[in-house]
Amino acid sequence: MKQNKIGFFGGLDFVTLITALISSAYGLVLVYSATYSSLSDGSVISGGVRSMLVSVFAGIVLALILCNIDYEIISKLWPIIAAGCILLMIVTLIFGQAANPDRPDARSWLDLGVFTFQTSELLKVGFIISFSYHLDMVKDKINRLKTIVPLVIHGMIPIALVIATGDAGSALVFLIMFIGMLFFAKVHIGYFIAGICALIVGFAAAWRMDIINGLQRERITALFYPELYEDTLYQQTNGKIAMGSGGWFGQGFLNGSMTQSGAVPVNDNDMILSVAGEEFGYVGTMIVILLLLILTLRVLFTGLKARDNVGYLMCSGIAVMLFAQIFINVGMELSILPTIGITLPLFSAGGSSSICIYLALGIEMSVYRFSKSQSRALFYTS
Repeated sequence: MKQNKIGFFGGLDFVTLITALISSAYGLVLVYSATYSSLSDGSVISGGVRSMLVSVFAGIVLALILCNIDYEIISKLWPIIAAGCILLMIVTLIFGQAANPDRPDARSWLDLGVFTFQTSELLKVGFIISFSYHLDMVKDKINRLKTIVPLVIHGMIPIALVIATGDAGSALVFLIMFIGMLFFAKVHIGYFIAGICALIVGFAAAWRMDIINGLQRERITALFYPELYEDTLYQQTNGKIAMGSGGWFGQGFLNGSMTQSGAVPVNDNDMILSVAGEEFGYVGTMIVILLLLILTLRVLFTGLKARDNVGYLMCSGIAVMLFAQIFINVGMELSILPTIGITLPLFSAGGSSSICIYLALGIEMSVYRFSKSQSRALFYTS
């Protein structure tokens, strides 16, 4: 039967694309405001805004290219993708740099001359692809112990690599992604109970043996004894004050007193929600959450309608990744979780994060396009 191809932009998932573009545009506004008071004379935009503009543009282009390639082709390239990501992480372990001088042990960035790149962001996309393929290969015997053990080893490899670079926050995201993808693969609940028990015992042992120490230990303890760790909670406390001071509709763009005074550290990145809260109020904050909720649910629904198990698992992994980052970032900003350096997807400054999220969304849009019809893409399997 003859198939009529649709052009490069035909069959696009416009809900995902438009939601992502609106989110990025709003994020650029927030980052511009967060860095406005620190602009040098004669500068129109900060380096963070410039980097974000370039990364969003590059990410959109890559997403549009990916969505024209059959996701089955992408999934079958998993050995090359996985090997490339692991090699990149090993290079980071050797040559990586710390983004924060206060955390010289967190060497999770590669200096590429023109820009720096956080390799763990690309590893997230690579893990989603390789783990989805692995889960699909063993779907008929998913609940056998001899199947679970290799899956656990597969999941622990990226977590170990990220921990080795000193990026505990990203390691937590990988852990949630690993658990979430197992859940969507319909692994028996008993394995989750055993895994949770193992995590509790492991955390208690690491705490007891001072493996979790220094600043990380302080940040966790501060949540329970805030009066003893006011300095440790300075960023979170000021962030909550800034959000609360915005009221319903905020103090106005570029008029947030704490945003423009720099009272909230790293408010262009980890604490970007405080800018939305102070300058655009409760309404502006809820718009951020709503956009991210729409995006996450859209990716999940695309997976539920995928033509096969690989497409379903890939979209599930992307949705879990988005959820994990949103949950950790918002939880940190509200002092529900300790301070963790995780960006708010598409809103925080961070070129590595933006590009890799658009890469993931490109895969989701490929699943959307091909699940409707293979003829809707330029490159497809027969």
